[in-house]
Amino acid sequence: MRDSWVVLGEFVKAQGLRGEVKVRSEIEDPENFLLPDISLRCGDDLKPVVVQRYRPHKGGFVLTLAGCDSIDQAQALLGCELICRSSQLPLLADGEYYHFQLIGLPVFDCQGEKLGQLTEIMVTAAHEIYVVEPASQGQDELLLPVVAAYIIEIDLRAGKIVVDPSGQGGVPVADRAELSS
Repeated sequence: MRDSWVVLGEFVKAQGLRGEVKVRSEIEDPENFLLPDISLRCGDDLKPVVVQRYRPHKGGFVLTLAGCDSIDQAQALLGCELICRSSQLPLLADGEYYHFQLIGLPVFDCQGEKLGQLTEIMVTAAHEIYVVEPASQGQDELLLPVVAAYIIEIDLRAGKIVVDPSGQGGVPVADRAELSS
């Protein structure tokens, strides 16, 4: 996997008068805001930035950035993204994945038929949901809860996700009757 840029968050609002910025982010570990060598991307411009501290706030985070000391400086950052290289992110345990590793992967059923491509991961209180854009026009998008009965295999090396849209966990039809008894 190449060392691509990963978006940690997008600045959406100046917070207070002292230059704090609210960021919308889907990262699970806010400690990633404190990684060394992160950058600020505003359009095509990249510049290094240091996050001094963060705090959770109404479904996002409020960041204090080095050198951003006023509301005017904070407002100038709206729409900009906080990014890092994928190689900087901490390694995850087996079976755990960063969203950027999965978005765009083709999705296949247990028989090897391509169902579509993973386009979005929705985060809910119960579990994540994979949104699969269909391979064929005229089909509805597929929403799959990220639980073992639906997600059979994620293979980053092969670049694919194998699912069972029926929620039977890939069990052959002949064996499904045994599951219900």
